[in-house]
Amino acid sequence: MKNKTLYFLFIIVFFHSCSKDDDSSENINNFFNGADSSASIEDLVGVWSIFSAEFEGEKAEVPINYAECGRDFFVYSRNGTYTEYIYQSSSCDPQISKLEWELNNGILTFTNSLGQTDDFVITKLNSEELVFKVRFDVDEDGELDVFILTANRYIPEELDLVTNTFNQNSDETFENLLSFTWGAYDGFNSFNRYEIYRSAGENCTKANSELIATITNVNTTEYTDLTPPAAESLCYYLKVYTDKGLLGESNYYGVHPSFFIHIDPISLNEPVVGDNNISLSWEPSESPYFSHYEITVSNFGEGSGSGFQEYPIAEIDDIDVNAYIDDNPPYLENPFYKVYAHNIFGNKSTLRDSQSIGFWEVPFKRKEVIDYKKILSLDVDSEEPIVYFYGELSGNGITGVNIRRYNYNTQETESISDIPPQTQTFSGIKVFNSPENGKELLIQQGLELHFYDATTMEFKYAIDPEDVFNFLDFTYSPESDLWILASGSEIFTLKRDNTNLSLIDSAPHFTKHQGDIWHRLFVLSNNRVLIGHPNEPNSIVKSLDDNGLIVSTETVDFSIRVLNNEKTLNNTFAEYMLDAVENRLYNTDTFQQIESFEFPNFPTATSTDGVKIFGTNNDPDWQVNTDSPYKREAIIYDRNSKLVQEITSIGYPHFIFEDYIGNIISISTGFKKESLYENINGKADIFIEQLDLP
Repeated sequence: MKNKTLYFLFIIVFFHSCSKDDDSSENINNFFNGADSSASIEDLVGVWSIFSAEFEGEKAEVPINYAECGRDFFVYSRNGTYTEYIYQSSSCDPQISKLEWELNNGILTFTNSLGQTDDFVITKLNSEELVFKVRFDVDEDGELDVFILTANRYIPEELDLVTNTFNQNSDETFENLLSFTWGAYDGFNSFNRYEIYRSAGENCTKANSELIATITNVNTTEYTDLTPPAAESLCYYLKVYTDKGLLGESNYYGVHPSFFIHIDPISLNEPVVGDNNISLSWEPSESPYFSHYEITVSNFGEGSGSGFQEYPIAEIDDIDVNAYIDDNPPYLENPFYKVYAHNIFGNKSTLRDSQSIGFWEVPFKRKEVIDYKKILSLDVDSEEPIVYFYGELSGNGITGVNIRRYNYNTQETESISDIPPQTQTFSGIKVFNSPENGKELLIQQGLELHFYDATTMEFKYAIDPEDVFNFLDFTYSPESDLWILASGSEIFTLKRDNTNLSLIDSAPHFTKHQGDIWHRLFVLSNNRVLIGHPNEPNSIVKSLDDNGLIVSTETVDFSIRVLNNEKTLNNTFAEYMLDAVENRLYNTDTFQQIESFEFPNFPTATSTDGVKIFGTNNDPDWQVNTDSPYKREAIIYDRNSKLVQEITSIGYPHFIFEDYIGNIISISTGFKKESLYENINGKADIFIEQLDLP
């Protein structure tokens, strides 16, 4: 072995710098002479320090380099390890070097990690003194010089070189664990144990800590806390003991587990769809800090979008329970089911990593859910349990539209339009029952009215009203069997003869041209019709004679509501109109306010006799998300008793009405929406429910 250990090298260089010139070095060939063959391992094992050095008969004391640290020293261990400690600064942090040693007839043979060897010759050894020869070419003249070193037993002040290495485990395998590492004790005393302590809370102190682990293997230098408390802050520290007692203890290492202790995603198996249930199963979590599983249902998958909602449906706190059956699936087409794992520190798993996916879009739709992602218009049959819908079919992208006749008693679509509308209309679909032509559904298409059989939804024909060159709204007066149309400047009365609509009369209405499509018509009692516009502070009432001639015009102090989900309701039986923004009722003879009410905040319809007003307190202007305050609740106001009823519903009510036999019906959505017109992620969730009154 070419290079001596640092300890002896420093001593030799020091001694040689103080000695005379090297003229008569001891013959290197006599190096092995004088070996003490009686030298024993028992006498050699232990701690030594060099006190003097001799070269060519000249002897000198070896000084202490750093008084605050004590002498450099070396240790012969019984396991054949030689360890030397050399202080290189006053900080007393020694450089430690190791070799393997063997003793044979007074010759010490050292071997380094590369297999290189060197020999020392013991000339004297007893329990207190060790004298030995070393050789080294200190002046680099190509010849080895021989030095005689004298060591005495030494009791150093052992330094704690372990506890300052106590730190959080940086191995990525332990990134989601409360794991700590430290350097192994490598001192000259006999190792006894490591102790790990922990305390919890914002103000960690050693006084309130508890011993959580005792480790008696000196080479075990990692500890992972698998049973911590569910605390926001935790603190850990290490103690090291030798046969001499406590060597030292570390400072507190504080952690906030919620900041970095994450939990791996759950691997959700493909759900199994039953008749009206969804069966879920997944691989159990392997997190030692597991708290519970959370099962949710959502209208979006991994990401989010406008109208994103996600609702918990179950929690399971047994890590080994890895299956769940949802016997009450949501009123949502193809819902996303998600399974999360939560840990005790408040973190929950993400939905995906390179190995696991914790969500599925399940191909399921309740029978009650109608195949529309949004409703463009609807009308209620006054004689049957039927609602007519004009809407966009569910699915992403352009999916097409149709009109359907839906029976809410049987929860079935009875018929669908054979020819769907080609252009969207803002006047909506309307169902009328005339003496000559029976029940029909109408929709405006450009300058034409398209007629459908209300039972079969078969397209009958299109009629271009005579001498009407454009119109924005239309209605039918069963009282006089007249058709009334309105353009941006005129009102028209027409008589129908099957496929013909013949003009009877026309008259101007508002003098100001609005330039939009929001003029609306309302049929009143006594052969009258009201035309209004949301930008006009007043409305105009036209009176008709039995032949359809416009005989008088009256301007009334009433403004209609049409824009931004606002409504004006018209009850011809009770002869009032309802401003559904101000919640005020106006008599349709005098147009004087006759009543006001507080709830429902957003009326949708009135009872046939006009006594009850139906609606909700859900504000369409609220943001739509999981936490928005929409309620599954219908509100009914009784004008006679002045009482307000709050009726729990299955879904979120949007249009509540009284049907032909007095049942209270709600067109609802399974998830929150501003209105039936809103499309969220292309999914159908619209259904009709009958409300149970107390």
